[in-house]
Amino acid sequence: MMEEDQMHIGIVSYGLYTPGTVETAEDMSLRAGLTSEEVRKLGIECKCRPAKDDQPVAMAVKAAKQAFAGTEDVRPEDVDVVIWTGEEYKDYIAQTPSIRLQEEVGCSRAWAFDLVGQNVTSIQGIRVARDLIAGDETINTVLLAGGTRNGDLVDYANSDTHFLLASSASGGALLLKRGHNRNQLIATAFRVDWDMSNEVYVPGGGTEIPFSEDNLNSDIMFYQVQHPEMVRNYLDRCWTEALSETAVRALSGFSPDYVALRHLSPLQRAAVLDLLGVSSDQSAALENWGCHGTNDVILSLDLGLKCGAIKDGFHVVLVTGGIGFTYAAALIRWGAA
Repeated sequence: MMEEDQMHIGIVSYGLYTPGTVETAEDMSLRAGLTSEEVRKLGIECKCRPAKDDQPVAMAVKAAKQAFAGTEDVRPEDVDVVIWTGEEYKDYIAQTPSIRLQEEVGCSRAWAFDLVGQNVTSIQGIRVARDLIAGDETINTVLLAGGTRNGDLVDYANSDTHFLLASSASGGALLLKRGHNRNQLIATAFRVDWDMSNEVYVPGGGTEIPFSEDNLNSDIMFYQVQHPEMVRNYLDRCWTEALSETAVRALSGFSPDYVALRHLSPLQRAAVLDLLGVSSDQSAALENWGCHGTNDVILSLDLGLKCGAIKDGFHVVLVTGGIGFTYAAALIRWGAA
């Protein structure tokens, strides 16, 4: 029988890679047919612009190597499971990126598989890692890593998808370990609004509408909104409430000391923080970074640690959501247990 403290899962280290080039609000306004002030109202001062070599798996590899460089407790060969926690849009169709990541990072002993969750995959990965460790005594260490550049799928000229303009590019990674006595996972919570599942997606490239000579370089290569008014109403009515409600469920009665919150517009961010009862200095805004999907919570965590907003003993709640519409939150007790 496993001792209770050995069932705990803690974050050993993390990694984050962001491209060095940025796209400013002024740059985006010209492409989107908006004023720079209208772009800023979406929560965008600037965002990361990927270079040609900044492919999702390559960025995830860089982040994973950072995570290993940040600890002496775990080496690549110690990892038992590698889980891809990036976005569905990646370097190649029908390639398993977790296995490619495993190879390039050197996790030679690991089992590897992919998760896909539209912005919530890092938190899905945390939950799956916890459950794997709880259910299998041979699994002690898990690497979560993923990259995103969903900005490629956003047509700036399409006013129906301007809420996706912040989509950026990055790689993120988390190293999790059984019995680690720091940065321990307390709880997770999830929500999906299934009646919105068919409202926002990229029509082309799947089995329903394969790419062909007739449809390449057309609208089907970008996100489309099936019922724009319905989606606008949903975002106005449900978006911030769903994020907050999911966070409250993960908090399990604790009060958050820091909220690692996904990218939002200033008004949306203020609404979520108000509903959670925290001030703006208890959560880093991402207006100078853009939306990194599944990596937003890692980015916010990194910014909070670097500015001193997160201290040992703090209850840190990671909160995110994405199209689908899907939401996730995880509560971490930062520092020593």
